[in-house]
Amino acid sequence: MPWKVKCNSCGTQWELGVSFDIGKQKVIYQYCSVCKKNTFNEILGYED
Repeated sequence: MPWKVKCNSCGTQWELGVSFDIGKQKVIYQYCSVCKKNTFNEILGYED
């Protein structure tokens, strides 16, 4: 089950599939395929 995240630069929402709990963090630094660079991404929640 993936996490829903949103790029802080362009606003694109996407799903991040990781095998560990990232719910205690507010943001994660990850590559955005729209911006074509690493950006901070807001963690919106867990998708069931």
